Amino acid sequence: MKIKWIGVLLLGMGVAVAQNMPADYDGVLKALGKQGDYKANVLKVNIPRNDLKVTIDGIATPTPFGFGGWLAMTKGDGGDDVMMGDLVLLEDEVNPVMSALLDNGLDVTALHNHFFFESPRIFYMHVHGHGKAADLAKHAKPAVDLIGRGSPQHQTTVSGGAGNVTAGQIDTAKIARIVGHDGEQTGSVYKITIGRDDINLKEMGATINARMGLNTWAAFYGSDASAEIAGDVAMLSNEITPVLKALRTNGLNVVAIHNHMTSGDPAIYFLHYWGTGPAEKLATGFRAALNQLGKKTRSSLDSEHTSLLVCEHGAAKSVIAAAHFNHLAEAGGLPYRAIARGAHPDPEIPGVVKSGLAAQGLNVAGSKPIAVSEHDVHRAERVITFACDLPTPKSAAADKLSDWNNVPAVGENYDAAQKVIIDRVNELLKSLAAQQRM
Repeated sequence: MKIKWIGVLLLGMGVAVAQNMPADYDGVLKALGKQGDYKANVLKVNIPRNDLKVTIDGIATPTPFGFGGWLAMTKGDGGDDVMMGDLVLLEDEVNPVMSALLDNGLDVTALHNHFFFESPRIFYMHVHGHGKAADLAKHAKPAVDLIGRGSPQHQTTVSGGAGNVTAGQIDTAKIARIVGHDGEQTGSVYKITIGRDDINLKEMGATINARMGLNTWAAFYGSDASAEIAGDVAMLSNEITPVLKALRTNGLNVVAIHNHMTSGDPAIYFLHYWGTGPAEKLATGFRAALNQLGKKTRSSLDSEHTSLLVCEHGAAKSVIAAAHFNHLAEAGGLPYRAIARGAHPDPEIPGVVKSGLAAQGLNVAGSKPIAVSEHDVHRAERVITFACDLPTPKSAAADKLSDWNNVPAVGENYDAAQKVIIDRVNELLKSLAAQQRM
């Protein structure tokens, strides 16, 4: 009899704690095309790697053992949601997925492994974002869609991009000029180490300096034409996203994001990276990351640094403008970024845009058009439209709104449209740079 009553009691408790899923969370599951559940005020979206057959030290291991990726959302203050997640990725998926997240305004907060001796190699990427639930789903979808679809990352960006790397002659003086710091030669490796003397890090009263590990470095091996680079970047929390974007924009692969120190104030994060290609290009990518350190930087969605670019279909003019804006801002060491949105977005970015940007070293292959939201308009410092509507009356954004009219149709003349867009982007960045110097 007691057993029966306990069963009834537990059943009753289960009914008492059950929660109805909010309508916007049901929309998240539909938008992502995934299953999930809603408990303890949290939506948990399941992204398991059922497509993988994993062995750990020769043991065939099922997906629930540790290969179930996820995204979670819960309601915060002010009507916004907080999103966190842990994506389970193959080695070749890591950097394409990272770029898709960063390009769509989300943050990557950690990258590491969970196992030894597993096959295939598995990496875990932690994701973070704030905003409306529907917007967060749209921002995450391009990255989620890349998972399990295969990637040409290794063939085209890494080994295929540099050819055969062997010991040779590197113009180290040129590398030093690009980076802005001298290095040391050890055998066939040239290494530049830069201390974070701008950070007053203490532990038990002791100063933690470059010799104690508070440094950023880059090692070069190979020749001028075909080299590899590896290194470590020591960052404050608000520098993580700008550094990630600088490295990915320049084709360098992020290998790990984690801590090296468990105490000390402020908290320091370390990012390991690797890449291959011409030595000058590798040095330029490293310098772009250095440009993000030691200055006032903000999260990827901070309104003070975000320009919202909106065209009708979110697939051409705004994409071209955002790609060039972010590339030029990174190259110039400016702490600004742009995001592309569409009033009525197309399902895909057209091939002419992808190939046209790729010809100039700008990659949008992992991105998809995203609908502009009221939240986007509210958070951006400036809003630029290409003769299209906004989800709120333009009068509501009048104090930060500009219209870039008379841009030629991209489908009719890509080169002409791109030239007009680049000219206007340059004018905007010159204005922002002048404001920063004031």
